[in-house]
Amino acid sequence: MKAELLTLRLIHILGGIFWVGSMIFTTFFLVPVIRASPPMAGQVLAGLQKRRLFILLPVVALLTIASGLRLLAIASIGFSSAYFSTPTGRTFATSAVAATIAFLLSVFVSRPGFVRIGRLGATLSAAPDEGARQLIAAEMERLNRRIAISNAFVVVLLLSAAAGMAIARYV
Repeated sequence: MKAELLTLRLIHILGGIFWVGSMIFTTFFLVPVIRASPPMAGQVLAGLQKRRLFILLPVVALLTIASGLRLLAIASIGFSSAYFSTPTGRTFATSAVAATIAFLLSVFVSRPGFVRIGRLGATLSAAPDEGARQLIAAEMERLNRRIAISNAFVVVLLLSAAAGMAIARYV
């Protein structure tokens, strides 16, 4: 049991650090740079796709969520309602819900937007005329705004989840 707990905690904490840190970097640094330079967006996002970032982040997030659920099952002795009626149990549960919503927003809004921008950016330089380039750039800007809003919510949810998990045992 001790080895399982240690392994789960390592996966959960290190995965959470990577997930939250990646989202903060993406939201406050990567997306603004991509928005400021649409012609470079395709190259940057293609490079990230080659390094499999858009596969790695969801996998890490899923491992973080799965390990957290198992830790919660252990701590709550099989998800007993008595545990969740305590402040600690409610805080862990609320944090888990926040992280899960953040994951869903990332997978169903942000990730597809990044992939689409990467494809659009790759076609931008090959567009036949200025009108076509402006249409592509406008679509990229619309997607960037959508991603920025989604990512802002994701960061708030993830920071809330991390804060809740950090203090849950002490409330």
